[in-house]
Amino acid sequence: MDNYSTAVRALIRLLLAFAIIAALIITKNLLVPFFLSVLFAYMLYPAAERLEGHGIPRIATNFILIIVSLSVVIATLYLIAVLITTFSQDLPQIREQFQENMKYVQYALGDLIGVSKAQQDAIMNNLGNTGQYLRQFFTATANSILAIGLIPVYTFLLLFYRNKFREFISQIVTSEQEDTVQNIIDQAAEVVPKYMKGLFLVCLILVGLNSLGFYLIGVKYALLFGIVAALFNLIPYLGTVIGYGLVFIFVLSTQSPGLALGVIIQFFIIQFLENNILTPNITGSYVKINPLVTILSLIAGGMIWGLPGMFLIIPYLAMLKIVCENIEHLKPIGFLLGTRGTERYDITLASIKRRFGWKE
Repeated sequence: MDNYSTAVRALIRLLLAFAIIAALIITKNLLVPFFLSVLFAYMLYPAAERLEGHGIPRIATNFILIIVSLSVVIATLYLIAVLITTFSQDLPQIREQFQENMKYVQYALGDLIGVSKAQQDAIMNNLGNTGQYLRQFFTATANSILAIGLIPVYTFLLLFYRNKFREFISQIVTSEQEDTVQNIIDQAAEVVPKYMKGLFLVCLILVGLNSLGFYLIGVKYALLFGIVAALFNLIPYLGTVIGYGLVFIFVLSTQSPGLALGVIIQFFIIQFLENNILTPNITGSYVKINPLVTILSLIAGGMIWGLPGMFLIIPYLAMLKIVCENIEHLKPIGFLLGTRGTERYDITLASIKRRFGWKE
């Protein structure tokens, strides 16, 4: 009977998990803007505290921060739109060059692996059917414009009513739990803004590094692709690979294999700089999530909410880790999510010196 009860409980938990996932998918257009707004509110919170500390009323503070943030976003989008317009004007030449390069690649592959041009054309036609998925993506994006437009409104209201939300949480927990809850809120208010600001600062630096690198090696539309590769870097681990993969495919298809090799070399250089210099010194160790959990979470976030899910999952995972580390019976989950416990396996300069007996 006990085994049966355990199986039933496990089945109920599994069904509940599937129900939550289904609800997240169904309510995507509602929740994605709101969850993004929560992150933006966290990011603007320290500035709001400073402005209010100088005697500026909260409503004026929130308006100032929202307007400045919107101005930055609109300026960025305008720059990208200008670059895309220039790119679109050159599409006929790009398409012609792409077709010539693909013919060369097809003949080379035919000689190398024995696949005829007709067979390759059939494969390309099948792949071409994926265009309908791209059209569906852009249609879905257009349908989400209204929801995205609500992000500034949500952010304003979250900042304006932040004390009310904190008081609400205090009212629904017991007096014994209040210190723990306050500790969780304080840690999240410190970690999330620092992580978000660091992430965007790294992205801004990478725009410069990527664009300069592409320009120096001769990639066309260097600034546009520098921005694209940097924006994908907002997604940990997988983002840089996706961004540089797109640039690699474009260069290989429209320019030359030698230049595509240059893109790969630049990828490894930028990846080294980002992983060993930029991220450790700018974002620091604010979000200590182990890589296995990070990658699995990114894939899960992508399956549920697409690219927005991949961007949102890491900061919310960091919040979950903070919660688990402050609640006694959830501490094992917090330990599993984090990087603690594997320090002796880390590859550092000190560990290399010890391995070779260079350190006394």
